[in-house]
Amino acid sequence: MNVEIRSATKDEMPEFRAVTAYVFAENESDASSGADALVAPEWTTCAFVDGQLATTLGSYPFRMRLNGATADVAGLTAVGTLPQFRRRGLLRQTIAQSFREQRERGQSMAILWASFAGIYQRFGYGPASNSVTYDFDPRWAGLHEGLSAGGTVSATLDREAAMPTLKQIYRAYSEPRNLLLHRAAASWAFGVCRAHDKKHRTHIAVYRDTGGEPRGFVVYQLENKQQPSPNQRLDVCDFIALDVDAHIGLWQYLLSHDLVDQVRTGPVSEEDPSPLLVQEASKLGRRVWDGLFLRVVDAERALSVRPYPETDRLRIEIAEDPLCDWNQGTFEVESEAGESRAKRSSGVPDLSLPPRSLASLLCGHSSASQLARAGLLDAKDDAVLRRADRFFATAFRPFCPDGF
Repeated sequence: MNVEIRSATKDEMPEFRAVTAYVFAENESDASSGADALVAPEWTTCAFVDGQLATTLGSYPFRMRLNGATADVAGLTAVGTLPQFRRRGLLRQTIAQSFREQRERGQSMAILWASFAGIYQRFGYGPASNSVTYDFDPRWAGLHEGLSAGGTVSATLDREAAMPTLKQIYRAYSEPRNLLLHRAAASWAFGVCRAHDKKHRTHIAVYRDTGGEPRGFVVYQLENKQQPSPNQRLDVCDFIALDVDAHIGLWQYLLSHDLVDQVRTGPVSEEDPSPLLVQEASKLGRRVWDGLFLRVVDAERALSVRPYPETDRLRIEIAEDPLCDWNQGTFEVESEAGESRAKRSSGVPDLSLPPRSLASLLCGHSSASQLARAGLLDAKDDAVLRRADRFFATAFRPFCPDGF
């Protein structure tokens, strides 16, 4: 068996998409028009067995907010192996090669949405965020008495006309946050504006405050469920509010659809304030799901790019990382006056942890104390744990609403 690990050529991309369509049970139209169709040949890493494409992997070049800073990351997609080639280590070889390529491109981290989380945690990925969804009857979602927005909401079907405003709001929203992606034109078109159901039109509503400034928006679709009235379902694809006034205004707007008896939302942050604002929070059908998984590809670079709220210095040991052996060793991370830097150190480590724990710690998904209690981190003493909890705290909980 001759195995070759390399990028697919332009001529091999139809075969690439055919493999991913089979692995993810997509029909032909999904495979040709979905986000996988945007993967460029140079962003692929594949395994060929005796000349046949066996394993696929795509890697989008994303820019991501990391506790308010901007980091270059690889967004993995279209990862799959044909059944007849499984259990031969092809995916491990492909992922290892992709990590080397990402490091060469200056991408210090890799992120993905895991269809099977256990697979990727074996490769050093750790849980990085959670996503919250709601599914509720709007008649039970009224706001507490006295809550009312002062501004106005305007709706439009013209996506192109609304796009500059949506981008302005999203940019302001994402800047201080954690794990939100920079949205390029394709991210809007194939992401939230493509929405849940291609059979129905996408609607956009923008909230403006009393001064006329845009402060939030919602992207949604309506569907007639063919039941006695009220018989419509409203699917929220994206809900962005810069302040609570905008949140209340957009929420009131959604509840004003009198023929809707079901509202479903796409992912929102764990910090979403809706349960605190409505009278019957238990009726929102709140569910918490896995969000992004993250892999630290270049520990020294990743630890340096992230801002830390505390002035302190910690030595962190990655005892073993066979897929990214350049990460093995101890790094001293120092933060002072808003500047952070990491460098190799020969000193005694304050913390020792595997790659998947570093991923969860770095993005603020899990604290050092939580990881230690789960046996996923060793600390020199309890005082170090308390320092690490403060050091790795984030201004916002990690969250990413964008699929890829």
